[in-house]
Amino acid sequence: MAETLNIFQLIGQEKTRQYWSTLIQSGRFGHAHILSGNSGVGKDALAFNIAATLNCKSSQDKPCGACRSCQQLKNLEHPSLKLIFALPRRSASQTDPYSGIKETEMDLINAELFKKMTWPYYHLQIDGANDIRIAAIRQLRKDIYLGNDMGSTKVVIILRAHKMNVEAANALLKILEEPPPKTIFLLTTEFSDRLPDTIRSRCAMHHIPDLAWELIRDDLVHKKGLDQVQAEICARMAHGDLAAAHTFAEQDNTFWLDRIRATLNTLAKEDFVSVHRQTLLLKDKELENDETRQQFLSLLILFFRDVAMDSKPGDTALWVAQVQQLKKLFPECDYHSAVQAIERTKDALERKVHLQLALTALFFELRKHLRGQST
Repeated sequence: MAETLNIFQLIGQEKTRQYWSTLIQSGRFGHAHILSGNSGVGKDALAFNIAATLNCKSSQDKPCGACRSCQQLKNLEHPSLKLIFALPRRSASQTDPYSGIKETEMDLINAELFKKMTWPYYHLQIDGANDIRIAAIRQLRKDIYLGNDMGSTKVVIILRAHKMNVEAANALLKILEEPPPKTIFLLTTEFSDRLPDTIRSRCAMHHIPDLAWELIRDDLVHKKGLDQVQAEICARMAHGDLAAAHTFAEQDNTFWLDRIRATLNTLAKEDFVSVHRQTLLLKDKELENDETRQQFLSLLILFFRDVAMDSKPGDTALWVAQVQQLKKLFPECDYHSAVQAIERTKDALERKVHLQLALTALFFELRKHLRGQST
């Protein structure tokens, strides 16, 4: 039973898996569901597992992973699976989401889907894919009302559903109001509050909890071959995001720790020039991208949390000295407010706010929190 509902490498989430197994076996669940939770907790892997379970041909535990249906799902090639995600805007077509996309771009998109198929925690990296447009939903409408294998359940999975623009969300709403038979909609998102109330009101809400950092650490040791100390740093820095932890594991963490030290030295100074210089480094397109900036901010959160928790030597050995030094320099530091400020900035950058203004505001706010001053 432990492997039931898990042919897509879903890490942990035993209670969630058991809940869905029971729900599917009962046959009493609605046609539309929102799987929400922080990035990297396994929402997409869960959605794929649900699709496989609903279409598995085995008479035993489902999904079996061996039947033709399960194999097709594992390859994301099942005819009853409809996968929707953000695509680059290459034409004004209202009916064909792939209109105007060149063959070379299509090859890159397929390569990204292959990575997703191989490891569902992978975040699709498609240039210019900023939103899900109405063309994708209109194409979906054409597909799902066509004939279906009598023994199959059509499963529509919308990845990062909060990326639907207003027109796409309204078009989806019309489908949800009159859904075709034997069709299940699974919307995955880190930001369920960004979905329209009309969409949320027609879906069952399911929160997928964060992964414990110990679980991520063990996964990194097993799959990436890291030692315990490096795995712990990567796991804790990821804040429950397994995909981010795997990315961190492939990088030189000493580089990021040096960046943290440089940033703290900047915050300790009183001049504007040092803050401006640090901001320019973080916005430099040749040095940073959206992912590395988020990584830096995640590590900064982890550092301030370790200061607040008064880490001792042997806990997280790579930066204990720096933690203790900061506590001596800034005994009045409001660490809780500092963490909140960084988290707000991470969310703001996700929303594509003005980069330099957001980072400059953050550094000046952190400078005040270090000194225990209100903003």
